[in-house]
Formats: sequence, C-alpha cells, structure tokens
Amino acid sequence: MKACKFVLGILLISGAVLSAQETTPKYEVGVNYSWLHVNSANYDYQRTGNGGSGYIEYNLDKIIGLVADFGGYANTRTGIDDKALTYLFGPRFNWRHSRLSPYVQFLFGGGYAWSGPNNQTQNAFATAAGGGLDYNLTKRIAIKPIQVEYVMTQFNSASLGGSTKGFGSHQNDVRYSAGVVFRFGGE
Repeated sequence: MKACKFVLGILLISGAVLSAQETTPKYEVGVNYSWLHVNSANYDYQRTGNGGSGYIEYNLDKIIGLVADFGGYANTRTGIDDKALTYLFGPRFNWRHSRLSPYVQFLFGGGYAWSGPNNQTQNAFATAAGGGLDYNLTKRIAIKPIQVEYVMTQFNSASLGGSTKGFGSHQNDVRYSAGVVFRFGGE
C-alpha cells in the first residue's frame, strides 16, 4: 500500500513539473507569404493577388490571444494593376500542444485599395474568419504550413475605376498564408 501511494505521489509531482515546463509565449510575431483570391459578389469577376502579411499576437492566456494582422497584395498581370492592403484586428483561439498548435480567429478592420492608371484609391470595411496550424520547431520558432480564411471586403469598384470595374461593392475573398512564427516572453 505504501509503495502504491509513493508511485502515485511521484506521478502527480512529475505531471505538475512537466506541465509547468510548457510555457505560453506572451507575444508572437508572424511573417507570411499570402495569396488572396478576390471574387465579386455575383462571381462574374475574379482576381488573384500575391503578397505578404504579418501579425503580432498578444496572448492573454494559453487559449485566447489578441491579433493585429497587416497584409499587402498585388495583381500586376498584363493590363491589370490592382493593389490592396488589409489591416485587421481581433481574437484568436489557440489549442496549444507540444508540436502542433491549431487555431481559429475572427478579425475586423479595413482595407485600402488602389487601381488603374490614375491611382484611384479607397478605404473600405473588411473582415476575416478562418484558422490555421503552427508546427513548433523549438520553444521560440514555429512554421505555419497553412492558414486559410474567408475575407470579405466592401470596396466600391465603380469609384475605383480602372481594371476593377464590375466588382460591385462587396467581395468574397479567400486568403491562404504560410510562413514563420517567432515567440517572445512567457510565463
């Protein structure tokens, strides 16, 4: 009986020590390649933009973080010169494990677009919802193989003119990102 209590006590202590070694970073900074596929509300017109995005996440605890995400995308094919920036903010919900950390996020903010030979510009509402997966290489570095999001923007293409004409005032977009995550601080 004493041996059973001793083994049980060792297991409880080792479990507490092992869980104490897993820390949640206070800040995460991500740098990504991003691909943005833009669809008009009636799906008549489509564009694809390549670019990059970056974010900083402040982790409130092991699960909830606050994200500021900034992205830039360009479609510079022959005859098309569309560019867009997004600035989005909101919560991220993480499921942290030793090697894989999946998450979902809901971001709100805006977009800035410019197009055409006259560089006509516009600010508009934007929102994104989706998720991704981080593969933890070390305590401080992770690889993001996939992040996929629905991105809704409300650019009025009639006022932008140029090559975006016909996109209406509502776009249903898909954004794919992959990159590297750097982690700082911790409990």
